[in-house]
Amino acid sequence: MQKRKKPKTERREKPARVERRVRVTFFLVADVRQEINAVELIIYYLHQQYWQLFFRLEYDIPVTGFTHSVLPLTAPKTLGFGHKKGSIFLGQWWSETAVKIGEIEIPSAQVEPMLENVVLFVIDLPVVSEKRKFDEGIVRLKEEIFSAYEMNERPQEEIWIVKQDIYRYT
Repeated sequence: MQKRKKPKTERREKPARVERRVRVTFFLVADVRQEINAVELIIYYLHQQYWQLFFRLEYDIPVTGFTHSVLPLTAPKTLGFGHKKGSIFLGQWWSETAVKIGEIEIPSAQVEPMLENVVLFVIDLPVVSEKRKFDEGIVRLKEEIFSAYEMNERPQEEIWIVKQDIYRYT
């Protein structure tokens, strides 16, 4: 007599564990070689954060790993509206910088959006008990980003970093 196989729905599953984490996401412009260099500096900075945490030294943010989209090897070539060869993510935005003519400040009236190749970063961090220290670390990350672009002579108008509580089911 042949033994009956259990249907897949009857198999015993491992119970899910819930772990609270903090997710930090941001996009960085990588349209020209200097901007790509700036992004590489931020990747290096995140690696440093991991090793400082690993060796129990002072760190800005408790990086245990991160994900980013592919960096272009060279500046992407434009193929027409809304498409660049070699791009993974494209950012489109309208500048809100005012133009100053003499004493008068006129809001920017861009018709076409800025179209830029961007690199997406996702960092899932363990929750630390000192929320204030964590927020200071994110401020420090933003300062590092601005500094990297300025060092490469490509200062940025704005960088958004988003922090959100998430729950990871393992």
